[in-house]
Amino acid sequence: MPELKAFLEGGGEAGALIRAHGWDSTLLGPIREWPQSLRSSLGIALRSPTASAVFWGPDHVFLYNDAWASLLAGGRHPWALGRPAREVLADIWPALAGQFAGVLRNGKAVNRIDELLVRNLGGETFDSYWSYSLLPVAGEDGRIAGILAQVRESTPFVLRGRREALMLRMAERLRLVGDPDAILEAALELVGEEVDAARIGYAEFDEEAGTISILGCAVKPPLADNKGTFPTPDFGRDIGEDLRAGRTIRIDDSARDLRLEDPRVRKTYAALGVASALVVPIVSGERFRAMLFAHHHEPRRWMDHEAALLRQATEHVWREISRARAEAELRRSEERYRRLFEQANDLIVLATLDQVITDVNPAAAAAIEMPPDEIIGHSIADFLAPGQFDQAKRMLQQKIEHGGTTQHELIIVSRSGRRLNWDINSTLTLDKSGNPIGLHAIARDVTERRRAEERQRLLVNELNHRVKNTLALVQGLALQSFKDGRDMAEARAAFQLRLAALAAAHDLLTRESWEGATLEALAAETLGLHDGGEARIAWQGPPVRLNPKAAVSLVMALHELCTNAAKYGALSVPGGRVEVGWSVDGDLLTILWRERGGPPVRPPERRGFGFRMIERALAADLDGSARLDFEPEGLICRIEASLADAATRGEAP
Repeated sequence: MPELKAFLEGGGEAGALIRAHGWDSTLLGPIREWPQSLRSSLGIALRSPTASAVFWGPDHVFLYNDAWASLLAGGRHPWALGRPAREVLADIWPALAGQFAGVLRNGKAVNRIDELLVRNLGGETFDSYWSYSLLPVAGEDGRIAGILAQVRESTPFVLRGRREALMLRMAERLRLVGDPDAILEAALELVGEEVDAARIGYAEFDEEAGTISILGCAVKPPLADNKGTFPTPDFGRDIGEDLRAGRTIRIDDSARDLRLEDPRVRKTYAALGVASALVVPIVSGERFRAMLFAHHHEPRRWMDHEAALLRQATEHVWREISRARAEAELRRSEERYRRLFEQANDLIVLATLDQVITDVNPAAAAAIEMPPDEIIGHSIADFLAPGQFDQAKRMLQQKIEHGGTTQHELIIVSRSGRRLNWDINSTLTLDKSGNPIGLHAIARDVTERRRAEERQRLLVNELNHRVKNTLALVQGLALQSFKDGRDMAEARAAFQLRLAALAAAHDLLTRESWEGATLEALAAETLGLHDGGEARIAWQGPPVRLNPKAAVSLVMALHELCTNAAKYGALSVPGGRVEVGWSVDGDLLTILWRERGGPPVRPPERRGFGFRMIERALAADLDGSARLDFEPEGLICRIEASLADAATRGEAP
């Protein structure tokens, strides 16, 4: 028996299920009696990366691989294993039965590309598209005994192609339409070809007035046209917020949707005859402007394809209506346009289709730093940074081919050489026949915004760097403070004091916007904390400003020196004093710590963490040296640093 099942090895989960299945009482009988043709074709199917299956015998008993198992929705795997095709594929068997019978009868393969199969799973009916092949498999007697099938679902590709085709048709149809009402009528008609709904409409919002204007509807019974202007209704919990954020709204059943649980909201939907709805909003300039909606009088599940199509159509309709309105306004009042053109704060440029500038408004001329008459007649390319003109040409070609408005950002170079970031909306200018004769662009100077974004990026990077350095320093302090063998209470106290010193340094640097701190302020912050108002620690020196890294290192060093003095040195007895002074000689900063009046000093048998940090870490951070002298009359610490790396000399703030 094991050798008979060898053809199932390597077949993954499906192979294992087939090996373990009890076939004796099935139509196929025991595996040991399966014909070689079945075993061979099944072995091929199980090892195929493509969804593959074998349908064997007149009942088309179903044997499949792991890839096909993933296609068996609705809990049909592994139930489907060994069952007739008419049961496994019951919802589409009427469409496939003749093809299967033909393969067995004629021995000819069947190949289908993007075949529509209407599925009905779990009570839900939906269209799906499949590319598949049915290959005849001859049995031992030479007659066709089974079918080797391979399948790939092409639904996403087919639906995407349909969306793209419809959008191309829409772009071509709307490209030369100048009337907003005609644009809307044509767009809603086209959308209705792909979205199965009883009412498809377009509405715009006036948030200040609190009104909604439904400008157009394409309707089917029993729903009615509801064009008009109304107070903005309560759309339901969270839905209004989603609309203002530009998120698509799906309501499959208004009677069951928890977002519509308020009786007043549910009553509004019922009055409109809306049992299900799909809504795509347009948010422009951070405001909720418009929406394209599909209403149906019965509950239904909206397809991703319909949501994607409605999203694309909404954006296109919004652009086309905006374009048409702008052009109509231009045609209605050239004088009013000229006044707006001259007085606008936005940057406006007119050009030919060859991108030769024909006019600019004063705001654009001022930004370029040239009089308008010196700009007119030049190519747009003359004012663009290298490489930008190709982008401008691509945007123009897109408008010529598809119409509408393009929005993109270009880098403009002014007369003085300043590089300006302009956010540009440009549209073709059309003659009375609807033929493009030029373009007009309206721009906003977003240079400062881009610079602010770059500064913010740099600040975030700097913050990340500082946080990492601080965490590394805290980790080092913890490791040294809690070394094995040290009294836990003593270690905890030392660690807390070191953290307090580090926090004090960060507080000081934060007050200085992390641009550095003066030695005077650092000494006052750290030494004053340990002095306790007893005037036993004195410090003085010329104005010196340290960078943040050097400032933190020096604060930690002063803290360790103060701690040592309080435990063993001058600050451990009454009358003991500490003097801290610093001097500058050229680029050399010297800091001198001196203790007097304390117990007699002798060099320690081993250097603790504090002394090691002073001699090594501090010296490294200051790019200098640190030396400890254990004089009998008191400890002396001498620190030397390069001002070029650690500090900036200047007046104390």
